[in-house]
Amino acid sequence: MSVRRYLQGSLLLVLALSLTDCNSPSLVSIAVTPSAQYFTLTSGLTVQYSAIGTFDQGNHPKTTQDITDEVTWKSNSTGMVTISATGLATTTGQEYGTSIITASMNGFTGLITATATANVCAPGQIVSSTGCTSSSSVVKAK
Repeated sequence: MSVRRYLQGSLLLVLALSLTDCNSPSLVSIAVTPSAQYFTLTSGLTVQYSAIGTFDQGNHPKTTQDITDEVTWKSNSTGMVTISATGLATTTGQEYGTSIITASMNGFTGLITATATANVCAPGQIVSSTGCTSSSSVVKAK
């Protein structure tokens, strides 16, 4: 009789854990885009960063969803670039260099973070989608 109750209890526990896995996806990673952004040394320039979370649901396939408004955003150089709670980065026009933009949220293994960069080019540099170059390295057409 006690073996039967044990087996029934074990079966119920396994079933409950299986259902919990399906209904409670856990965040396992975050991806931030764009991974790098380049700006001139001007105040008020903006770029919208977004965070995509990957969730694991036990034996189910991993899923992704936009968690931009759920993560905590941070800039490590607020004198250069500030970032809002919704991922909007804004240049201050005060400093140039590279600011690390971090998105973080609690997940399955604790705090999950991802980073991107906001690069403010030095005065006199030319900004492109791939970086900052000095004006002397640009070849002028004749």
